[in-house]
Amino acid sequence: MIKFKELNGFLTNLFEGEETTGGASRSAYSDYGVHRIENPEQRGRINAFLDAFTKREFVEPKAAIAQIRHKFNTIGLDFEWNGVSTIDESGKMVIPLNRYGGTFGKALQTPHAEFETTDGIKEFNNGKGLSLNINVSGGDEGLYKLDAKVVESEG
Repeated sequence: MIKFKELNGFLTNLFEGEETTGGASRSAYSDYGVHRIENPEQRGRINAFLDAFTKREFVEPKAAIAQIRHKFNTIGLDFEWNGVSTIDESGKMVIPLNRYGGTFGKALQTPHAEFETTDGIKEFNNGKGLSLNINVSGGDEGLYKLDAKVVESEG
């Protein structure tokens, strides 16, 4: 029976010295986690996805925003968007983001008859929330162009 070290050495020689077991390219070592959106590097990864996703034109921009919401849900982010949501006539929208649906509960300083709710981002991002800025513009032949980016929100 061949041992792993022998097989790895054989494959490394076969592929002219390239690392065959993943090495530094493995995502488990290089990815901090895109759910940690307060990290600028992770926010850059999400914005890179948004840039790639919006390079094409769309027949229905509302459906495209719903797809973005679905993709965001897979990484723990969410925003208010449903079947009755509308796009402003100006085409510019600023939609607040939350992580894992936000938080709800009591802190030590919360009064007895009140509850505290947050977006799940501000407490990890120096008190600044994040929003999804979307710009919808009419393109040629009835198609729409979207420009989307995650930015720190005002206030």
